[in-house]
Formats: sequence, structure tokens, C-alpha cells
Amino acid sequence: MPSIAQTLKQAIRTRYRRRPNGGLDNLELRGSNYGALQLYRKQTASATGIMTPELRQALQASFGNTVQAPVIDYENPTLSNVRTCAVQVGGLNTKLVTFTFATVAFGFPMIPSQHINNEISYEDTFYRLFEARRLKTMEFLDTQCVDHLELAKNQYFPAGITAYYPEVADALQVPDAERKEFYNYIESILETMDLGGAPDVLTNPMAMADVRAIEGAGQTNDGDLSYVLDGVGQFFRSNRVLPGTGNRATMYLVADGAVGLETRVDPDCARGVVHGGADNPVREWTTQDVPGLGTMGLFYRADCSDQSAPLAGQNLQALTRTAVESFEYSFDVCWVKAYNSDEAGRFFPIIKVEQKAAA
Repeated sequence: MPSIAQTLKQAIRTRYRRRPNGGLDNLELRGSNYGALQLYRKQTASATGIMTPELRQALQASFGNTVQAPVIDYENPTLSNVRTCAVQVGGLNTKLVTFTFATVAFGFPMIPSQHINNEISYEDTFYRLFEARRLKTMEFLDTQCVDHLELAKNQYFPAGITAYYPEVADALQVPDAERKEFYNYIESILETMDLGGAPDVLTNPMAMADVRAIEGAGQTNDGDLSYVLDGVGQFFRSNRVLPGTGNRATMYLVADGAVGLETRVDPDCARGVVHGGADNPVREWTTQDVPGLGTMGLFYRADCSDQSAPLAGQNLQALTRTAVESFEYSFDVCWVKAYNSDEAGRFFPIIKVEQKAAA
């Protein structure tokens, strides 16, 4: 029987075009809200924050060295109601705060010959590999910022503070019925702590629904409620802030100057080492500004490698000595918090709040 099956056209295939704002696989690579990291960046840049230019410069240039900063403990002097000829007593208690870094790195290989007769280009592959790791790093840093706030939160809750709301596990407990009016008390709570100012607020996304409702209340029958936000600075939201069991929202009130973050690169990347010549580098250490992350060290390596086994499924078994490029991005990160000489007995400008879920 005659047949034309063998000459049937193959599946119709479109060309792959990377589109930052669209495309069939656009949702496979999407960012999140990194509010904790953004809060730390904002307070690091604050002119009135704890990250002075001197401290930042010392941290950036500290590779291989320990950075320490002197601090003076709080003093609670005794007052007298008499004059005396006796020599006065008293003095300061000083300490050194030591800063520690954690290394964060990511990398990937690029195999140019892998893209011969392939719809996916070298540039498309580089973008996807790089962007996936960039977003993963931002998520990791955001998580670390949340964890840093959790460890540094205020632990001192005398009666003057629990008069506003009860405290459980170093977190104020706000009933569901008072969750909007709570914002009106933030300024008063901080004034009771002698902290003052309008704190930055980091929270999970659900709490922002109330904020939007409050901001828009002047246009509804509920009347203008925007005044309750007068004592709040800037809101930040993060999916890494988990509300916890029984809570609708969890938030951290972070007074300006409470936290900061600094990074540094390794010396070879900082000074720009090249092996093999600038026009054809075999090894290259340099720096690159990465969106959302800042300056990172970049180590580039060009080499020969047997990729016949990894690429066998791509009909590239013959690549037994193919050219391979390797890219590694890295930096060291230091999280900083304001000094507190008595964590159990003095207020600290990071207050955790849990808004309870409706019963």
C-alpha cells in the first residue's frame, strides 16, 4: 500500500525568544518580595544609622582580619541630696564588639558547543542560569535578615509595655479586633521605651491588606483612618516572615539605626587579577555589580573538559575535549545590630508583634 508517512513534516516549532516581560516560560523564573533585605539596605544607607562611613570602610577592607568596634555600656548613676568632701566614685564600662562575616557564592558552567544546532542560545542559557541563582541568593539573604531580626528582638517587657498588649515569647499579642487600631499605638509604645521616631515595619504580605484599607478609608463610609499610620515609617513585606500558628500576621517594628548590612569581596577580585592576558583570559578575578545584591566578586575560568557523558542525551557525545567556561560569583556578608549592654533589662529597638487570627 502506498504511504507518505516518512515524509510527513516534523512538529512545528517556534523560535525561543527570551522576553523579560512575557513568554511561555515567563512564570518559571520569577522573583519574590525581599522586604527584609530592602529594610537592611535602607537602614544601612541612613545618615543617622549605626553603619557609619568609618565602620563600613573597615568592614569592606577586612578580608583576613577581625573588625572590632569599641562601645560604652549604659550607666545608671546614683544621685545624692547632700554635698560632701569625699572623692567621688564611678566610671565607665567599655567593651569591644566583634563583627563576623558569612560567605555566599553561586556559580555555573557554560559549554559553547552545546548550543550548536539548538534552539536555546548561549545568551539565553547564561541569563537563565545567572538569574535563577541571583534570585535564590536574594531569597537566602532575605531569610537571613528575618532570622537576624528574630534573634535581636526586644526581650524586655515591663508593665508599662504590657499595658498596651500582653507579651508571649518576646512578642506583643494584638487581638484580631484591634489589629487596625494597633497602628495608632506604635508611636506611643516606642515613646514608652524612650525610643521615639517612626519605625520601619517588616511584615508578611497579609498585614498589608489592613494598611491599604486604612490608607483608603477616607474614601469610604468608614471615615478617615489614615491618622493611625502617622507613627509608622516605611512598610516592607517579605514572604520569609511567617505568621506562625494562630496568627494572622507577624511584624517587626525596627527603629531607624537598629540594623545594617555590609558586604566585601575577596582580595584577588578586588584588585583584578588576570591569567592568560586581558584579551584572552584563562583565569580572571574581577568585580561585577549584580542587581539587588550589589558588588560581587567574579571568578572566570576557561578550560577543557570531557562533557561527552553529561551531554550524551543531547546527541553531543563527541564532546570529549570541549571548551568549558566557569563563572563563580561570591561575596562575604555581615549583619549588624545596635549594641545593647543589657538585653534582659533594657529596651531594644526591634519589637516583634503578632496579630492574632480571628477566633
